[in-house]
Amino acid sequence: MSIYKKEASLEEIKQEAIHRMELLKLDTQTIWDFEQDGSVSLSQQIGDQVLLQPSDDEIDKRVKRFELEYECLVYHVLWADSPMVGECWSLLFVSPTSSNWNDERKYIEHSGLVYAYVESEMEDGVSEIMTEPRDGSLIRLG
Repeated sequence: MSIYKKEASLEEIKQEAIHRMELLKLDTQTIWDFEQDGSVSLSQQIGDQVLLQPSDDEIDKRVKRFELEYECLVYHVLWADSPMVGECWSLLFVSPTSSNWNDERKYIEHSGLVYAYVESEMEDGVSEIMTEPRDGSLIRLG
């Protein structure tokens, strides 16, 4: 059962996701792929390097599980391996509660913080993470 009030259609949610991807300065091909067929890409952070790659079966399963449980739309995934929490998957999403979107966009623009569902070896849940655009992908700062 979703914790979000459904106020928007899937197409409206998708358009909001595209807008956020543009705000986050994701690669234009990544945005186009998402727009065309809903493909979710992965920013993989390894040390100081960030690789942008298409989704695979493991990413698709994580995304679908989250989307079904929370009735949200995932538009990008960040992966990092942290000494504190181990492997960490951050699923950036848009909820169907459109009355919050304007404030959420402003929050991204002014703070660099974005809402994500984070899965790690230590803890799972919705939280805010700080991201930084890098070469068309994203890195997680906190």
